[in-house]
Amino acid sequence: MKNKFSLKVPASTANLGCGFDSIGMALNKFLYIDAQPIRAKQWKFRHEGPHLQGLPEDETNYIYKIAQYVANKYDVTLPMLEVKMYSEIPLARGLGSSASALVAALYIANYFGDIELSKYELLQLATEIEGHPDNVAPTIYGGLVVGYHNSETNITDVAHIDIPDVDFILTIPQYELETKKARQALPEYLNHKDAVKYSAISNTMISALIQHNYELAGKMMEQDGLHEPYRQHLIEHFTEIKQTAHEYEAYATVMSGAGPTIMTMVKKEKSGSLVRALRQQFPNCHSELATVNTVGVETEVFYKY
Repeated sequence: MKNKFSLKVPASTANLGCGFDSIGMALNKFLYIDAQPIRAKQWKFRHEGPHLQGLPEDETNYIYKIAQYVANKYDVTLPMLEVKMYSEIPLARGLGSSASALVAALYIANYFGDIELSKYELLQLATEIEGHPDNVAPTIYGGLVVGYHNSETNITDVAHIDIPDVDFILTIPQYELETKKARQALPEYLNHKDAVKYSAISNTMISALIQHNYELAGKMMEQDGLHEPYRQHLIEHFTEIKQTAHEYEAYATVMSGAGPTIMTMVKKEKSGSLVRALRQQFPNCHSELATVNTVGVETEVFYKY
């Protein structure tokens, strides 16, 4: 009899400046979940830690809704579950907390529904729901992933890039920024000339990362024109943090996802001194060294005999 299913789901940072809605990287900050069948009439959720306070503990929970969507899609019935959750990923900070929850729900439905979805199919489901692969793809696979979701065919294709041999710093503000608000700041249309320009910048950035040319990659990352210019006003001290990072020879400082977290790509020999400087100069934010997750979702099954 299946008893308990445990998940360790990584956070993610999306866009990397100029890779809007298509590039993402998994990070070693995690959503931990233990799910097990219970004798009850409905699912129960238990949240531990400061980052999950106030989330629903009944069947209005996002994870329940997504799991039932998958169950209905594949015509299976899920048992009543108790889901215990602990998260290191702060909500609404641009670190993929909703994508981690979405992916967790897919894995829960897949396991308890005995659906046997492959990782490729899990990705297709995730992007069908999310609309783009920038957070969900690295969350599932780990590492640095570039992808495209075709909304007409509903197919997502991804490519993997070697992990950059650099250090990353996250500067996480205390306040939240809802993705919906950040989306509303974007223009509805872009002229053809600008579309060509920013496509070229993104292409060059990806090629530079593949070649481990971090100077060029960083130069391109900071020339985004698809989202950052329209969202920067929503993030306090963005310009000042970028200026400080450049004083320590950082390759690039960009928004993590829709923000408000700010991510800096920096030389390994400069990262420690930079993160300490950021902590001193911006005490209302939490700056920390981040490491790239390379394995994606990890699962473990416990059986009751």
